[in-house]
Amino acid sequence: MAHSNETEFKAVTDSWGNLDVAFYEAEAMKMRNEYLREGVLRGLAAAKEAVASWFSAPSRTHSA
Repeated sequence: MAHSNETEFKAVTDSWGNLDVAFYEAEAMKMRNEYLREGVLRGLAAAKEAVASWFSAPSRTHSA
């Protein structure tokens, strides 16, 4: 049975039929910003968990 490809690439072109480089540069910038934003948010979440673990760790007591 043949597999249908629903995600077909369609190039964005300018008024002269050439690839619209500005469009692809803008899309790349959006993707890069999203990637960096997610990385920063993951880093902040990890830092928050680390700081919270410092203050919520059980205190060690010595038995007499």
